[in-house]
Amino acid sequence: MKIKALIGSLVLVMGTLSAQVLPDKDTNQAWTYPELIEAYKEMDRRYVNAQYLELGNTDCGRPLSLFLIQKEAFSEEQTLAQLAEGKLVTLINNGIHPGESCGMDASVMWAYNLLEVGGPAEGHLIAIIPVYNIGGSLQARPHTRANQNGPELQGFRGNARNLDLNRDFIKGDALNTFSFWALYQALKPHIFVDTHTSNGADYPYTITLIATQQDKLAPSLAQLQQEKMLPYLYEEMAKSWPMVPYVNVFGRPPNDGYAAFLETPRYASGYTTLFHSLGFITEAHMFKSYQERVMATYQFLQNLNSFSEAHRAEIVLAFEEAQKWEKESLSFPVAWELDSNQVEQLDFKAFEYSYEPSELGAYRRLKYHRDQIEELKVPYYPHYKAVQEAYVPKYYVIPQAWREVISRLQYQNIEMRPLAQDTLMEVRSTYLQKWNHSDAPYEGHFRTEVEQVEVRTDSRLFYAGDYLVPGDQLHRYFLASVLSPMSVDSYLSWGFFDIIFQQKEYFSPYVFEDKAMEMLKHPLIKKEYDQWMAEHQDLQRNPWAVLSFFYQRSEYYEMEHLRYPIAEIY
Repeated sequence: MKIKALIGSLVLVMGTLSAQVLPDKDTNQAWTYPELIEAYKEMDRRYVNAQYLELGNTDCGRPLSLFLIQKEAFSEEQTLAQLAEGKLVTLINNGIHPGESCGMDASVMWAYNLLEVGGPAEGHLIAIIPVYNIGGSLQARPHTRANQNGPELQGFRGNARNLDLNRDFIKGDALNTFSFWALYQALKPHIFVDTHTSNGADYPYTITLIATQQDKLAPSLAQLQQEKMLPYLYEEMAKSWPMVPYVNVFGRPPNDGYAAFLETPRYASGYTTLFHSLGFITEAHMFKSYQERVMATYQFLQNLNSFSEAHRAEIVLAFEEAQKWEKESLSFPVAWELDSNQVEQLDFKAFEYSYEPSELGAYRRLKYHRDQIEELKVPYYPHYKAVQEAYVPKYYVIPQAWREVISRLQYQNIEMRPLAQDTLMEVRSTYLQKWNHSDAPYEGHFRTEVEQVEVRTDSRLFYAGDYLVPGDQLHRYFLASVLSPMSVDSYLSWGFFDIIFQQKEYFSPYVFEDKAMEMLKHPLIKKEYDQWMAEHQDLQRNPWAVLSFFYQRSEYYEMEHLRYPIAEIY
């Protein structure tokens, strides 16, 4: 179908609703947050199989909304978990970046049209978050996105605390995130969609797609996604809005190829992958007209729904097999790097480009020629390989003092058992040996990358109220990803344990010099000291460095320094 005809059909459909539910809009105007919420509330009033809910708070003080659609009428007595039980569940998240509002508009229209024809198939529950970043949406104004073609009003990327919520799914700085965790864990969706607008290279496509990185999925889900789901989606989208994998390129043209985007657990779909949702991020192209972007996203939702309902049993079975895989796996990947040995040839339509002298400075600027399209086969790198694996112990032991970590685990329905009394335990403790701290904050945190650790067996005293966390439970993949010090998005990497880098007790050099001389009489200490001096000749004139060598090997050195607080029992 031609673009103009497709847009015209949507305008006609919108017109049937505008008088009572959706306000009239021109082609470059997006729904405001109040208009969207009122539209969903009106659908709740009109259809017995639609339900509008307000669940949890957000950083701007407005509640997080959730809109549900199913085949049968809703009962007010049912909880989210009860509604989801036994059903295929699809969760659609919109407005995590409110300036990228095409998904917000597409979802409300898609929901209305679906309800007009009776709703989804039997056994399918659809959940829509109308606007996730409400604070950023309330700041809608012209020109928040310099690289985007409309709409007239664009929400702001930061929320009420200036957080990018699509980097918050592990650290949980925002109230929005806590509310999301609660509804996500209640729904346990099989399919997750997050709608976006791109902000990078230029190319002819109106929409591109990030699918959950196949190398992070359980085998049953990876097979279903790669062999059936993605081929169907690309084939169906080609009939109206041809689609390619997300163009993961910044600062250069995509004509020479690119790699898939790796969504680690900090991102929405990276988080949902840890619980076996099949995740999809739509990326409508920033330079296409606003109505084209809305329509392309709308069509993706429609095609995804068609596949999901036709393959409901397969999706549910693959999800159940993924849970079995998780239960039987001893370790999980927690850090990755691009696998440059696995390359595919991607059919790609590209704009020709040139580098021309800038009139502003002594450099050459990139210029795309949109009237010149070339059809290429470009190298595409779809795979990432694990560079760190984390083993799940029989138990993690988490001291109650780390309440910020404990509360975040509780939101994921992690089973925990408080100790009834003070207990001396033999555990495996991890000591940090080599790490890097970031020089600047990233989303409000100075990040830590751990490069090397030493694991020792210790006898440690834990107190009544400290927690035993069984490794043999659901969400082992999540536990490995947040509790392993080497994980790319561990709680340690996000600064929850930064205090362990600060030593609390010290020595006076004039006092400890005599103690160090006594220690040097021990043959093993002498041998280690000679080796240390040979490797650190630049520190020989530094009394603090020399004496620290001895202090750290003495009975006075605190065990808490550089010891990861969470212990393991195997």
